[in-house]
Amino acid sequence: MEMNLFGEVKASLRALGLEPGATEADVRSAFRRLALTCHPDVVGQGGALRFQQIAGAYSLLKGLAPDELRQLSGAGWRQQRSLVKRRTSTFLDWYRRRRDRARQEAEEARRAEREEERRQAEERSERVDRVLEQYDRSLSRRLERMSKSADAAQLNDVLSRLGSSVAEVRRLALGRVGTLINRAEVRQAVSDLLCRWDVDEKTARLVGALPMEAGVLRRLAADVASRADQFPNSLVMSLLALRSRDVSPDPILMERYLVSVRPDCVAAILRYWPDDSAPSDAALRRLLGSEDAQVLVPLLSAMKQRFPHAVPHFRGRLEELLEHPAPAVRVWCRVLLAQGGV
Repeated sequence: MEMNLFGEVKASLRALGLEPGATEADVRSAFRRLALTCHPDVVGQGGALRFQQIAGAYSLLKGLAPDELRQLSGAGWRQQRSLVKRRTSTFLDWYRRRRDRARQEAEEARRAEREEERRQAEERSERVDRVLEQYDRSLSRRLERMSKSADAAQLNDVLSRLGSSVAEVRRLALGRVGTLINRAEVRQAVSDLLCRWDVDEKTARLVGALPMEAGVLRRLAADVASRADQFPNSLVMSLLALRSRDVSPDPILMERYLVSVRPDCVAAILRYWPDDSAPSDAALRRLLGSEDAQVLVPLLSAMKQRFPHAVPHFRGRLEELLEHPAPAVRVWCRVLLAQGGV
């Protein structure tokens, strides 16, 4: 109500052309001046509305006591306006604080909602991972059982065929062995096959193509060394790993084969003999005791080029070989005997 009165006083002063702080005399003087300029008797009916406005303003202001007029139009108005400003400022501050708090609460709610969604997503992901892990383990066990069952069936089939009396069946079995060759029972079956049956070139190639580990290859070569003179050269070279880049030849095995292979295989073994070793004197003596030029020529050549330290031990035999019917043998013997220090 007080605010409305202040507003009406301010509007009335404005209608009379007065400023806040006007006195009762100022109000009366302003009314008289304006009445002379806008009274209907002076300006006609066109000034009636304006006259009603100033008359109403004058009536309101005239009804106030001098102290009330001074308070409402002067310092009181300024105080009230200052109070209104303070109240307005206080309200705006409260509104801003409330707005900021609401925004903060909304942001915290959104953050909590996102965090909850992230947590739920992680839980779902963990549940899915556990389910998949359980499924993988179950599938792995099932596949392992199936693999063992299949391997057992394949192993029994391969072992049965390797022991067949039909050469073609044995060759088919060798083609299916694969990595099973590294199992002891399969290696033994292949060893029995090589020791029991004649080995042709097809069988030799199949055995040489088996993916044997180094230890398995050496054991197989040792098992069948007594039959080396019955094997094709290709099988001997495969068993001794003479052309392998992954397996180093074993000089002990090479010597066992050197003294028992067919004459035409001696040259191949000597050609691949490791540089850091040499055949024993017993092996050289046995080879020099042969009369076959296929054995003597590569042996004498190797003694000249790779085993010169062994020449003095066999001078007597070299002199005997000067009478050998093969010209190549006689030439190599003369070369060896002519070496310095012999």
